[in-house]
Amino acid sequence: MRVAELMHTELKTISVDATVADAVDALTEAKVSAMPVVDRFGRAVGVVSTRDILKAESTLNNAHARDTLFELTTVLEVMAPWPPTVTPDLDVKQAALEMLYLDAQRLFVENEGTLVGVVSQSDIVGAVARTKV
Repeated sequence: MRVAELMHTELKTISVDATVADAVDALTEAKVSAMPVVDRFGRAVGVVSTRDILKAESTLNNAHARDTLFELTTVLEVMAPWPPTVTPDLDVKQAALEMLYLDAQRLFVENEGTLVGVVSQSDIVGAVARTKV
């Protein structure tokens, strides 16, 4: 089985200029824990996750600082760099190994430099549970 058979292709992205509050709203609306961050040219430059936001918030010790984080801090300031990616034709077992080695919950999928999907640990576990792999 190939990654293309499991990956989700309807990706939501967020701009580097969006605020952390915008990211929280976008993540909640999309019902995902992370999303690609794109520059003004639409290129993926990073990933913002609920973990990144919680990590940034955990360093703050008062309500004003938290308000500033959510309302004035951009996604660019809290995101993680663009992670290693896989191709749609990669074997799912190899993708699972990549996730283990990278300690990643998801892998973004690129085809010839273009972001085309994402595959998560949950997708792979679901396929195994349905004995598709």
